Amino acid sequence: MDGLRGVGDVVLEPGTIAELRSTPVRSPLGLRLVRVSVVAAALVPVALYVVIALRQLGYPYELEWMEGGSVEIVGRVLRAQAIYVAPSLHYVPYTYPPLYFWLSALVAHVTGLSFLPLRLVSFTSSLGCFAVLFWLVRRETGDAVAGLVAAGLFAATYQVGGAWLDIGRVDSLWLLFLLLAVALARQAETWKGGVLVGLVLSAALLTKQSTLLAAAPLVAYLVVVRRRVGVVALGAWAVVVVGSTLVLNALSHGWYDYYVFTELLHQGTEASIWWRFVPGDLIGRVGWMLGLGVLGLIVYRRRSGTTTPWGFWLAVTAGFVGVSWVSRAHVGGGQDVLIPAFAALSALGGLGYEAVRRRVATHATGIEILLLAVLIVQLAWIGGHPAHLVPTPADQRAGQRFVAMVESTPGQVIVLDHPWYDTLAGKPSWAQDEAIHDVLRAGPSPARTDLLSSIGQELAAPEVTAVYTDSTSIDPALGDALQRYFRLSRQPVFSCFQCFFPVTDVAFRPYLHYVRR
Repeated sequence: MDGLRGVGDVVLEPGTIAELRSTPVRSPLGLRLVRVSVVAAALVPVALYVVIALRQLGYPYELEWMEGGSVEIVGRVLRAQAIYVAPSLHYVPYTYPPLYFWLSALVAHVTGLSFLPLRLVSFTSSLGCFAVLFWLVRRETGDAVAGLVAAGLFAATYQVGGAWLDIGRVDSLWLLFLLLAVALARQAETWKGGVLVGLVLSAALLTKQSTLLAAAPLVAYLVVVRRRVGVVALGAWAVVVVGSTLVLNALSHGWYDYYVFTELLHQGTEASIWWRFVPGDLIGRVGWMLGLGVLGLIVYRRRSGTTTPWGFWLAVTAGFVGVSWVSRAHVGGGQDVLIPAFAALSALGGLGYEAVRRRVATHATGIEILLLAVLIVQLAWIGGHPAHLVPTPADQRAGQRFVAMVESTPGQVIVLDHPWYDTLAGKPSWAQDEAIHDVLRAGPSPARTDLLSSIGQELAAPEVTAVYTDSTSIDPALGDALQRYFRLSRQPVFSCFQCFFPVTDVAFRPYLHYVRR
């Protein structure tokens, strides 16, 4: 029709389009109510997480059984002691680079040494992850509601991701650096942007070495699609990583390389995880979220004029899901290693939500209701109510009694899996048992030989009068030396059946009490 312009089913005279664009189009009341419901559904898991995390922050005992080992490492930083040293029964470092412990030590200068500074770093980082996910999806879609959907979906994975977002472990800080690198890479167009991407990826790798796998597809995408940005990012990343590794290795006399790289490479994998990961950990937990992202990709491929670079997001998802898959197959890979996969799929879910909504705008209210139903089903499936993650007053009383019992024991006491409890009791601390097993699992090496020798010598020393282990039988790390020099006490460690277990990860607490023969 010459001289006329069509918008939807309405025919307008020339000159009226500008007026239409300048006049806000009011959505039907039902559609606005559904959108408000989507916002509310997305904010509920975020609010629940914040409430639970704030209630956990000040708890003076472990929320997860290896948390105390992290506090001991931060204590070494505060005392200007090396983190990476020869292993012994007195101390074995965790297999992580040092940045998280350095930052936690900075906070500990203000708060004092306890679980609090480590949890503050993790909690603040987790809030940063929510914010970056929101920003990324909102920037991509122009829709703040889609950004909230992504943040809410990720917050809802708090429990199925091991409830690790706010505890004294490296994961939340590491994920924040990864997401910041994604945000910078999404908008970087010049070599300066590439430098920033490389530096942030370097910070991620100095927090957790899994960055090498998680970021590889993203960097490869940049090298192919935005060559100047990608090559500079890769170069800056390589310079910082190689330089920091050489320096830290020289300062630690080679121990940094052993703990952070060599030891992990010599540990085994769980063969069944390779084929159980997708149906069990992904589809079984976040299948609706995954389906929404895949549907969004299908819808995108059938649209014209879209600006969403799904190739970029597929590269990000491949890296994040890939690192979770490999880490899950690694011996000892728990639910926490799923966190990066859940973050990427949450972003994909937010993008898919907006892509589907815009594709079928002519049926907006019905599609919004359907999307709201999908969102609620996914949140209910994985969210639940995390109140059980808050330690009880009975837990705190049991912890006080246990620390007092260790303090009142003459001589040195080994609390094998929880060295921070020795420190709380005013005793010398010892190596965390899982860090010991990491060295032993890595196979024959000078480190393993030195550690086994130290275990035998320390247990033979008469200064050590008692040993507490979490195992229900002889701990394999201590071997025959424990039976040779100690006998099992008949006195129960705890009088309560359910108290003082960490609220997340494996349910370990001191179980057997050995006294010197």
